[in-house]
Amino acid sequence: MMQAEVILFWITVFGYAAAFIFHIFGIVNKKENLIRYTFYILYINIFLHTTVIILHWILTGHSPVTNSFENKLSGTWFIMLIYLIMVKLKKVEKSPAIVITPLVFFLLGYGYLHGIKIKPIGPAYDSPWLAVHVIFAWFAFSSYTIATGAGIILLLKVKNPKSEKFKKMAAINVLDERCYRYVVLGFVNHAVMITAGALWAKKLWGNYWVWDPLEIWSLISFLFYAFYLHARSFLGWKMQKAAYLIIVGLFILIISFFGVGWFGPSPHPL
Repeated sequence: MMQAEVILFWITVFGYAAAFIFHIFGIVNKKENLIRYTFYILYINIFLHTTVIILHWILTGHSPVTNSFENKLSGTWFIMLIYLIMVKLKKVEKSPAIVITPLVFFLLGYGYLHGIKIKPIGPAYDSPWLAVHVIFAWFAFSSYTIATGAGIILLLKVKNPKSEKFKKMAAINVLDERCYRYVVLGFVNHAVMITAGALWAKKLWGNYWVWDPLEIWSLISFLFYAFYLHARSFLGWKMQKAAYLIIVGLFILIISFFGVGWFGPSPHPL
């Protein structure tokens, strides 16, 4: 890892921490200026984050998708970039940043703790389906994360209906609709991710599906969100019930993305 990359990486990490602190203080003290500064920091940070990815790509000679650090580096970039674009397009509120920003901070730190391995790309990664698989995986995770952030804000508003801190945030019916839309978006990307992964597996192992822990948990998380969509559409589970489901779904997804090692070895190269 180049010295410049190390410096920029830690500036980016602490930038996300600073943004989270500004946002917390802005909400608690009802200071709109602090919330505005939060997003100035995030816009600068996404530029720095992009620079770190470019430097790492140049250093390794391949896209950052081959180990835990690289996946967290590129994945958190997807999460924050998609969120900021949606905020700019007014497709999501600013309030979910209070959930998304610390998650990005945590994932970057988690990836760094697993070590940085600079090595040439192996034959397992020499497939166009890998890029499709990873990109859509992070699109799905980003969408689910935004939905979770909106769901948590919805629950806070329901629990504190008279609180001044939440009055300027979107109405709960708007947040509920946002949750649904982003879960649908994530679900579609999730389906593409699984399909691309199966095609990649065919080349790698000779079978589309080998029932390793990562594949199993990916399928579990996919079926869970399918249950969410069914429960919302046919069982009338909206507002709080739907929000709780989304939060549970993110925990299942975190196991799928980061916790498969708890259940034994996996032949999956990621």
